Amino acid sequence: MPRRRFAGATLLYAEGPRGLRPAGFFFWEKIVVTVNVDDLEDAVLLVSDPDTPGEAWVCPDTGAVHVRSELVDEALAPLPDDIDTSDRYIPVPHMRQLALGLELVFDFADAALPDEADDVRGMFKRAGGYGEFSDLVEERGLSERWHAFREAQTRAVLGAWCEEHGLALAQQGLPH
Repeated sequence: MPRRRFAGATLLYAEGPRGLRPAGFFFWEKIVVTVNVDDLEDAVLLVSDPDTPGEAWVCPDTGAVHVRSELVDEALAPLPDDIDTSDRYIPVPHMRQLALGLELVFDFADAALPDEADDVRGMFKRAGGYGEFSDLVEERGLSERWHAFREAQTRAVLGAWCEEHGLALAQQGLPH
């Protein structure tokens, strides 16, 4: 059956007594696989934790996040049989690769604590910097603002990472 494509559809033609005539349309749409934001965020944290070695991948076909860690019971969350041999699974990056470490703290300091931004940077030149930063945020009554900022920035970065890999980020509570 002859076809003609235009604007996201294919016009199908059929041979009739008077020649070729339109017989119908076949529409197609790109299906975007979604990844649960909470699952992906947890996987990034796990991969980034220096105390607990772990690996995580996203399946581009289903959006499922697969995790290998001593913290996860593989019997409850089995890994695909080809996780070690296939290159189709997308490795979940470390938070440093996503600019979710110090960059995030410094961006917040620049926005919410502009007069103390240099002091915040100095805190991280010595041990215990994050604790000092947390204390400062608490003292200034900015804890809620910090947590909202961190969550919004994290989700924006994870959304961009998903988009880069042809995926979409599903918001909290939505199925994969």
